[in-house]
Amino acid sequence: MSTGHESSVLSYSPSDALESRKEIFDIMQSYKATDEEKERSLGLFLRGSLLARMLGVAEIYQMIVSLPGIIMDIGTWRGQTAVLCENLRAIYEPLHFNRRIVCFDTFEGYAGFSDKDKSTEFHKEGTYDLGGEDYSKFLSRLLVLHERSNAMGNYNGKHKVIKGDCRVEIPNFFTENPGEFVSLAFFDVNSYDPTLKSFGDVWDRLVPGGIVAFWQISRGVAVQAEGQVYADNILTKVPHKIYRSSTYPGLCYLVK
Repeated sequence: MSTGHESSVLSYSPSDALESRKEIFDIMQSYKATDEEKERSLGLFLRGSLLARMLGVAEIYQMIVSLPGIIMDIGTWRGQTAVLCENLRAIYEPLHFNRRIVCFDTFEGYAGFSDKDKSTEFHKEGTYDLGGEDYSKFLSRLLVLHERSNAMGNYNGKHKVIKGDCRVEIPNFFTENPGEFVSLAFFDVNSYDPTLKSFGDVWDRLVPGGIVAFWQISRGVAVQAEGQVYADNILTKVPHKIYRSSTYPGLCYLVK
């Protein structure tokens, strides 16, 4: 199981900010309110950096509302981006029942590291393990619950959570679903070979104007895989335009 997250150790924040963050978390844990009031009061404890991340996802989502195709979340980890996309679907296109979300992850931590990858305490084989099959089932259930809680919730169960190596499972998905194509794909795989292979598979199915978003492409020394794949195989070889999120600078996206 996951034993920690890099944000608990790697941070640009000064000590005062980190102490305030911990105090906010402590208050959240002990906040006295009914369950309904707690749910409606989550904004009390939502830090600016996480809100910026959510706004970045919303910014990109709005760009694909007029495009057909599924959304892929590759390296979904805990599934927050996928859940956000389901809720953004309900906000921006509530009657678009064909906007399916497909999540891919081993749920057993990073895999596929090679000599092109720079391993660290938080980026090596097996880190970010969530327990495998149990977590994939949990996320599948959670996505259905969000669908059911949204408008027109009677139409649910359209999203998929696929456990396994994305190098294998993405081609399998397209083989089993030959009529599917992609409007938006998020990448957070953080190892070179899986990122490279899966990018090619997704790009071939990406509609014109579609988007591939990378969470780590500009992190440089800390996380190199996405930046290396981009520099080696995309920058001068694949026609595209690249932008960064206006609210979350680490989120960069390519437009086909």
